[in-house]
Amino acid sequence: MFTTYDLLNDYNKMRSFFNDFFSERPFSGRTEEYPNINLYEKDDEIEIAVLTPGQKVEDINLELSDTRLLIEIDKKSDHSDGQHPTDGQHPTDNNYIRKERTFGVFRKTVELPYRVDPDKINASIKDGILTIKLVKNHDAKPKKIMIN
Repeated sequence: MFTTYDLLNDYNKMRSFFNDFFSERPFSGRTEEYPNINLYEKDDEIEIAVLTPGQKVEDINLELSDTRLLIEIDKKSDHSDGQHPTDGQHPTDNNYIRKERTFGVFRKTVELPYRVDPDKINASIKDGILTIKLVKNHDAKPKKIMIN
């Protein structure tokens, strides 16, 4: 059985590849990547370390819903992106040689392995690391069953 070679198909594949490549920005900071977290479990406690350099407490929102923890961070720009006249102090989009940092509201939902006690949540921020400590809910703790 013979199949015909179609140069146009190869051209379209290559065109699609280059369009995808150049439309994606490297280091785009997509919402599923930021904020970066580490989740630890020790005994009846979960500790979540969230990378939040330069963030203020008022720009961070944490919400617990059942076994889901929502981490929401509003990364505000540290300059005005063209709101001021170009005076050498405030870069505009035209002044950039390279622009990798992204700004805006970023959300990440963390699925917890079990229910936690909402009254025993402790969150603190130090040196750009937000630490969230959660304690296992009493109902989620294993119970010894006596056999008669």
